[in-house]
Amino acid sequence: MTTPVVSSMAFLPGVTSNGNNAPARETYRTTTSCVAVHFDQTGEGQIVFLPHGATLHVIGRSSCLPGGFEVMFQHELYNVFEIDLLARSIPICESKRLAVAA
Repeated sequence: MTTPVVSSMAFLPGVTSNGNNAPARETYRTTTSCVAVHFDQTGEGQIVFLPHGATLHVIGRSSCLPGGFEVMFQHELYNVFEIDLLARSIPICESKRLAVAA
């Protein structure tokens, strides 16, 4: 069983934060398969592999994975280590997409 722990206050370059150290919503696309942890409602953690090309929306710092972030992929929450997010994905500029839609 995986036990949730307190998250670190590591800095994620490229992700801006507001006054309470919560990262602003950023979006990344994986360049390779990426390891993540998915926690069910009972707190049981399961290691999963997010696919190449997955679009990950950073929700905030992980409360369950030290040195990690909580991300949304296909309407599910996952916890990813910061190093994996940075090494296996690239940031997507959402502002361009929003400007075209407006």
